[in-house]
Amino acid sequence: MEDLLANILSIIAALLLLSVLVMVHEFGHYSIGRLLKFKIKEFAVGMGPKLFGREKYGILYAVRVFPIGGSCKFHDEDAEVRDKTSFGAQKVWKRAAVIFAGPLMNILFAVILAIASLSIYGDIVPAVYSVSDGPAELAGMQEGDILIAVDGAQVRHYNDVVAKIRAANSLGAVITVERSGRQVDLNVHNLYNEEAGYNVLGITLTGARRSYSFFEAAGAAVPLIGTIIGEMFEFLGGLFSRGVQQGELLGPVGTISFIGAAVRVGLISVNLAIINLLPLPALDGGRLAFLAVEGVRGKPIPQEKEGMVHFVGIVLLFALIIVLTYSDIRLMWGR
Repeated sequence: MEDLLANILSIIAALLLLSVLVMVHEFGHYSIGRLLKFKIKEFAVGMGPKLFGREKYGILYAVRVFPIGGSCKFHDEDAEVRDKTSFGAQKVWKRAAVIFAGPLMNILFAVILAIASLSIYGDIVPAVYSVSDGPAELAGMQEGDILIAVDGAQVRHYNDVVAKIRAANSLGAVITVERSGRQVDLNVHNLYNEEAGYNVLGITLTGARRSYSFFEAAGAAVPLIGTIIGEMFEFLGGLFSRGVQQGELLGPVGTISFIGAAVRVGLISVNLAIINLLPLPALDGGRLAFLAVEGVRGKPIPQEKEGMVHFVGIVLLFALIIVLTYSDIRLMWGR
């Protein structure tokens, strides 16, 4: 019973978390829309029937029944141009800026969260737990050393260490470690292990907490989010090159379970931004693709045709969500 209650609370918390990230996304559209003087009809928190609202500067600010997500509605956003205030009547670059602002705001939000997290809690970085016979010992590596870089390429987590060591020149590499508050460069040689079939450093890793000042956190946050974005694109590229493996894509149930377990808000915010930028119907990336075509043609694609493409995209997206949700439930029940 306690486990069931914990799962329910975790799901509720995850839904609220996703709602916050969606609202951040919509606020990006709203803020750039206001800046570029677009006519905005409504900025709403939640979905469904309106609970209450207030109109100011011609914009309805509303709170709706279901606290899931939100929306920013522009004048004639999905309709034919009727007057000069219609969304489609604005210049292509302005519409593109408004659309792109949603994913951008998610990325900026992730950077802010990263700065706050690093400033308050610090970070868990890969450190040397033990040194065995091998290249690391010969180079003078010691227990407690924090791994900073391999051949100048910064190390951020355990998997990063393994990947960079295996990719290094087997004849010799420079491992940068932090020892007693200062950085030390260690020259390691003969990394290749014939028995293993790849480079082996000869250490066991553990996690060490690293503290950051505010300015250090600000300097580390942008590269950290950049790494996450790069890994996300690498993952998506892998899906196209080798196909989707079972368990790699999650539906709503799996995503909520993942969020409840990991609580990596910044990571999820970045993922939401990148997914939204994919050139697929019904996503921001799909709308940007239509604007690119309009810019090349010099005239917009008829609204009914674009609307039909986005409608088909939404149908396919919901079909995918249903399939993934079914898969999530089967995995949860061990079937």
